[in-house]
Formats: sequence, structure tokens, C-alpha cells
Amino acid sequence: MEKRRRYISAGLLFLYGALMLWLLFWRDRTIAGMPYLDQLPMHINFYPLKTIRLYLRLLGAHRPALVWTAVVNLWGNVLMFVPLGFLLPATFPRLRKWYRTLLTAAGIVTLVELTQMLFLVGTCDIDDLLLNLIGTALGYGLFAAMRIFVKK
Repeated sequence: MEKRRRYISAGLLFLYGALMLWLLFWRDRTIAGMPYLDQLPMHINFYPLKTIRLYLRLLGAHRPALVWTAVVNLWGNVLMFVPLGFLLPATFPRLRKWYRTLLTAAGIVTLVELTQMLFLVGTCDIDDLLLNLIGTALGYGLFAAMRIFVKK
């Protein structure tokens, strides 16, 4: 039964990974005619909480489009990584300790952020890393709760 669950979770992890690659990298990469090094600063944020503070301020805006943008960016960066926190330990028994799951996720997210910076897709943002790890931690919490309440 355990082996069957791991195969199912591995399949779900593969589908999740494919969906995330599509969501994170399927965008226009460059502004036509603008050199790479001129675009690079527009795609980087290394100041913790800068973007999060901006979006929290937008939540109080009286323009629905700005509020929606803030909600999608804040909650999207959290919720998109909940499955990772659940599926990593479900698929790989060595990742069933919370810190191993979070370290693995931190490595994956860092790789994603650096790839976004390299190819100018999205923004390489330290706040994305923070929000993604919160989502991963929530997913791990679901995994841990399920292991407690659902007996083998």
C-alpha cells in the first residue's frame, strides 16, 4: 500500500512540476530592442519584504484591479507551493522531516528565481522565496496532519 501511495504521489509531483514550469516560465522574456543588462535591474529584488509591503499597501487601495493584483501575488505565491510541501515528503521518505522538506524547497525555489533572472521571465524576488516557503510549510503541515490522522 505504501509503495502504491508513493507512485501516485510521484505522478502527482511530476504533473505539479510540469504545471509549475509552464506557469513560471511560459512568458515573454524580453522587451524588444532593449539590451539584456538594461532589463536586468527591472527583474530583480533582493530587499526582503519590499514587494510584500508594496502588495500589503495595495490591499488598502480603492481600485479593485490593484487589490486583485496584490491578492493574486501574495496568496498565489503561497498557495502555488502548498502541493510541493505535501508531495515532496509523500514521494520521498528521506524528506519526511520538516527541515529537509523546507531545505529542498528552498533549493528548488532559489533555482527557479535564478532561472527567472537569467532568462528575464518574471522577477527574481527574495519575497517570492519567503512566500513560497510559507506555502511549502503549510503543505508539509497538511502532510504531517494526514499522517497523524490517517492510519496506514
